[in-house]
Amino acid sequence: MISVTIDNIPKGSMSSIYCKCGSIVRIDRNSVKLKKALHKDVECPLCRNLRISNEIEYINGLFDGTLDEETMA
Repeated sequence: MISVTIDNIPKGSMSSIYCKCGSIVRIDRNSVKLKKALHKDVECPLCRNLRISNEIEYINGLFDGTLDEETMA
């Protein structure tokens, strides 16, 4: 029997990655291949969520006028 993760991904289709924060995590091998094909960093879920949160805050700051794009460059 094939063992699967909690989200039904077969364990054989997982890759271990070393994130820039020092974490070693197992993520879907297809996701890793796609990120590498797009020349993007492969991140652990914590770093990914933090990056997305920072990007959303930055965009919201630009939108509501509390942040000036020229001062951030």
